[in-house]
Amino acid sequence: MKRMRFLEFILMVVLAWPLAAQQMRVEDFARYKHPFWRKATYVTDKEQALLDFFTSEKGFQFFVGETAVTAVEGEGFVTLALPHRTTFVTIKHPSYGQVAWKIPGKGLKRKKRYRAYLYTESVEKEYRQEKQWAVFAFEPKQAIFYLDSLIYPVQEGELALYLPVGKHVCRVESPFYQSISDTIELADSARLEKRFVLTAYYAYLTVETAFPDATILLDNKSIGKGRAETGRLCPGRYRVTVSREDGVYYDQMLVLGNAERKVIDLRKIASRPQPKADVKPVEMVEPALAMEDSAALPDMRMVVSEASSDLVRMDSAFVSLQAFDEETGIWLNRQWVGKGSWRGRLAPGFYAVSSQKEELDSRTVYFWVEAGEVIELNLATPLVDYGALNVSCDEINAMIFLNGVEVGHSPRVLTRLPVDRTYRLRLVKGKKEAEKVVYLKGNDILNVNLKLK
Repeated sequence: MKRMRFLEFILMVVLAWPLAAQQMRVEDFARYKHPFWRKATYVTDKEQALLDFFTSEKGFQFFVGETAVTAVEGEGFVTLALPHRTTFVTIKHPSYGQVAWKIPGKGLKRKKRYRAYLYTESVEKEYRQEKQWAVFAFEPKQAIFYLDSLIYPVQEGELALYLPVGKHVCRVESPFYQSISDTIELADSARLEKRFVLTAYYAYLTVETAFPDATILLDNKSIGKGRAETGRLCPGRYRVTVSREDGVYYDQMLVLGNAERKVIDLRKIASRPQPKADVKPVEMVEPALAMEDSAALPDMRMVVSEASSDLVRMDSAFVSLQAFDEETGIWLNRQWVGKGSWRGRLAPGFYAVSSQKEELDSRTVYFWVEAGEVIELNLATPLVDYGALNVSCDEINAMIFLNGVEVGHSPRVLTRLPVDRTYRLRLVKGKKEAEKVVYLKGNDILNVNLKLK
């Protein structure tokens, strides 16, 4: 009789166990991804894996095997530090029972951070909708959207996501536009609709002349004859020169502001050749580009000028380096010399100069210094030396190889790539693949859409 009662008790526990376990469930498991073009917004642990459980409830206990795991509470979530290769986590709660959660994949890894949503249900509580749709609109239409450190490339200006109710941290980025960081909150009553409009961070320049044969130069680089209209330019200082065979008709420095469309109309101005100024341009050559296109160096403007006698000395040259802004660092012969500007004397010889901003390096440009000269160099921002590739195909999650190196899965935007270079893109999924060679020119985003065969 006692044996029968014991078996009945065990049977009741077994039958009741799934009912208790169903009161808790884990969904939306994912790993935080580290964007390779900027610093991560989260921390990791060298010895353990970190897991964030998003929940509005309290009183949970967590176990790996028989070992209790301490949970660190945050705003709307708890964080667990788990051993490397953890595959099961047991979750207990005095009201919702317990559940043994099998972690998808091959287990959690150290130096990585993961997230999941812990949902609870109870017949004693009023039903609450736990997820809600969020519809986002973007201007410009092509952007990169970060939500809780997950990346969503945007192609057509709209994005719809089914998200847990509550607060989420988001960020919107796009080349040539200022980024936006925001916090959104979803309620269970209605879907969220939000529009992000980024402020442009580039400028355009148009030059009109009355002479069809006049050559128009921007920082000593020809941009057209008679009339010229530039593409996107970074805000900053530029030198505009208009010349003909009989002389220079216009030579002025101008400042382009953010999102400005400046027009220089010289058609109604009586123009005559100007007398030759006592300033001569100095040619600079970057060895890596000299064989391809010596005109592909818009990042630097350099002049050698006559100066007062207190600057001129026959044993050295006075050199002035001016960066794009006060936050741009200056490197001379691979040594950091300051931010914003640098002035000093250099012995005659061969020198290399570059700049750095937001962890981006400009191309190194080389120049020769003669004794007795006064040299002024205006450096443009290093951001002009980088572009982006927007890679997509007719399959989702195809592996992307850039010059033979795996860089992620499609669709994906590859940013901060050095420009004026050739890149070989190869996409592979199963037995299908596609390949294309592209040339990234200028500080812009290049769209590449392939069809796997």
